[in-house]
Amino acid sequence: MSRRCAIWPTTELRSAGSTSIGCESIWQHVLSPCERVFQRGLLLPEWRHCPSCMGVLMMNEPSGLVEDLSEFSGVAPLFPLPDFVLFPQVTQPLHIFEPRYRTMIADVLNGERLIAIGTLKPNWDSLYVTKTAPVYPEVCLGRVMLEREMDDGKYIIVIRGLCRARIKAERLTKTPYRQVELDLKYDKYSETPEIHRGNRRAELLETLIATLPGADGNRETTENALKDLPLGVLSDLISSSLKIPTETMISILAENNVDVRTDLLLEILREQQREKQEPGSGRKFPPDFSAN
Repeated sequence: MSRRCAIWPTTELRSAGSTSIGCESIWQHVLSPCERVFQRGLLLPEWRHCPSCMGVLMMNEPSGLVEDLSEFSGVAPLFPLPDFVLFPQVTQPLHIFEPRYRTMIADVLNGERLIAIGTLKPNWDSLYVTKTAPVYPEVCLGRVMLEREMDDGKYIIVIRGLCRARIKAERLTKTPYRQVELDLKYDKYSETPEIHRGNRRAELLETLIATLPGADGNRETTENALKDLPLGVLSDLISSSLKIPTETMISILAENNVDVRTDLLLEILREQQREKQEPGSGRKFPPDFSAN
């Protein structure tokens, strides 16, 4: 693992017939006493202990897809990461080892438990240790759902994305980590839909299944896991599972109009499908925004 990479590789236990397309990322994570991280949706029902150390698993109980942020102070610590974008309603294990971010987590756990997960812009390396490394203004406000402090003072946390946000100002503080003022951007559903949302859901699922390896063999599992999600959440879950350039991920995160966002996502999925069917075709990826 790179010294600067805080993304913790999740250990997955798959039960028979589980989907391989990554839709489990919306499910809750579980921590074991030996610091292994499991995805709850993939654990067999009878497993309540870690299969490695046999310790009791720490469950993160679901709390609904929409969280009330009306009492959010408007200010959050900024945790900028390279080549990583967190989306709302997606959970991600993180390994916190740098001293400044260990201080940040200790402060967060004594406060609102909220962190703005940001993404570093290109050419960040020389400024990484400073508080001026360039960051995209689009971030995701997340909540620390589970945490474990290890004997050496490092942390393993599981953070859940809550809401899109945009940095409107950065505060001058004495803390070793950065703090930002945020404008929250909730999903917007136009009163007059720009698309037929039922058809769009079907288009997204069909194109996703046709694009990702092994998904067609788990079609029923995939559809059942995703069928009841709001269209905005579905689009974010799909976006988080794609291997696309960071700049394209940021453009999806920046769009809170669900109709427009799914239009962009569908174009990306269709382009990937064409690339899969016609390898070496030389088509531009990511595609330009649709004129529609």
